[in-house]
Amino acid sequence: MLLRGLRSVCAVPRQVRAVHACAVRLNAGADRAEQSMQRFWKDVHLAFETPSNGDDEHFVVQLDRRNLRTPGGAKLAIPADRPLLACLIAQEWDEQTQLIKPHSLPLTSLMSRAIDALQDDERGRKEVQDYLMRYLDTDTVCFFDKEPARLVQLQKERWTPLLEWTRRLLDADVHTATGTLVCRQPDATRAKVERLVAGLPPLDLASLERAVMVSKSMIIGLALIHRYIEAEQAALAAEVETASQVAAWGVIDDSHDVDHAELRRQLASVACAQVSTEPELVEKFLQVLKKHDGAFRT
Repeated sequence: MLLRGLRSVCAVPRQVRAVHACAVRLNAGADRAEQSMQRFWKDVHLAFETPSNGDDEHFVVQLDRRNLRTPGGAKLAIPADRPLLACLIAQEWDEQTQLIKPHSLPLTSLMSRAIDALQDDERGRKEVQDYLMRYLDTDTVCFFDKEPARLVQLQKERWTPLLEWTRRLLDADVHTATGTLVCRQPDATRAKVERLVAGLPPLDLASLERAVMVSKSMIIGLALIHRYIEAEQAALAAEVETASQVAAWGVIDDSHDVDHAELRRQLASVACAQVSTEPELVEKFLQVLKKHDGAFRT
């Protein structure tokens, strides 16, 4: 109910809704042997809080009216400009059945990562920033091949636009290479990327971290969190080599299917977390929230 209300007042992009629906369906391919907890709640609610201590307004997901908390024990406070994210996190918990399966909570884990590791801990942020910068000189998108022809064509189609966009974003050069494992980027480019990453809010940094880790590309991650590309485009850019192999040799049952699904599930969570909403539309959504007393039904 609330998710439909959000769609009606905030004009949520169709591709974002489709991406999340895809992510939910792909959960079936996760490890079935994963240990899970029993569902202990009956109802899921979404609430909006205006703290009296001066903290920022935020959404909270409630299980039987108790605020959802992160693994670190903090309240899972979702930024006020991300009502779609709040709804989708509530949906993740509403869709849990008898057992709680952690792999089916990608948005919850992303928000928790932002709060527990990247919100107040300067050391934690610095470690993440330094780790992500390691990908810049080994970025998948920067390494081109001379053969086979299908791979060369896919790299040109899926990577060249990303490289051009990155150069515009940074107003700096981005080097590419062929036949080597490292492509050292100019110092000026590195400095601009470092400043950009250091200035990201916790949720955006957590999103970038996930996107870079699964795609092995800082460029793909930046393009996704800046909403230059959608999750499917990011996945296609990340799996160029696999697509070339499939074209030549066909699909390997299970292996390719699982990798294909997991990549899209992770990138979909990043894309959904990046959708922000204008204040006036948030106000309209809050009216819907109040009308339905926060009871979450999709």
